[in-house]
Amino acid sequence: MGSDIRAVTTSPVDGEAAEAEFELTVLPEADHLYGLALAIVGDPAEAEDIVQETMTSAWRAWKSVRDPGRRSAWLTRICINHAIRRRRLLHRRILWSRERWGMEERLPAFLGAPLVDLRRAFRSLSVRQRAAFVLHHVDGYTLEECAHLLGCRPGTARSHLGRAITKLRRELADV
Repeated sequence: MGSDIRAVTTSPVDGEAAEAEFELTVLPEADHLYGLALAIVGDPAEAEDIVQETMTSAWRAWKSVRDPGRRSAWLTRICINHAIRRRRLLHRRILWSRERWGMEERLPAFLGAPLVDLRRAFRSLSVRQRAAFVLHHVDGYTLEECAHLLGCRPGTARSHLGRAITKLRRELADV
């Protein structure tokens, strides 16, 4: 992915020890964060930008983490928030872009219909449904952990997940 943490120049944390601790903690999470961002926004370049924004936000708030043992969950939450925000902005931009309409119909020629159907079905999910689905079924978080990461109650996370599964089954029933 190639994100450069040193590009962030302003930080309330001083010293090489803090930078080393940050890199040791955050860099192993980069692939996970990228996968999560990619699942939410669906664009590799945007996902890389989201991870960079996540790293920047994390570096700036590094000193404010209350429980150092939960930094992975903290990073995931920052990433989800950035991805959802970016997804909303992209959705508005794409919604009005006429040249993007019909793009999915050109993909089967070189990707194959089943993969395109899966992508189309996944894109039909709301942002929260995607996030709940990826967190639970891909990353293996419990529903309670998903709820915490999404900033909602466990029942709401269960609802997002249930609706995602129902919608995916309905969309893929003909495949």
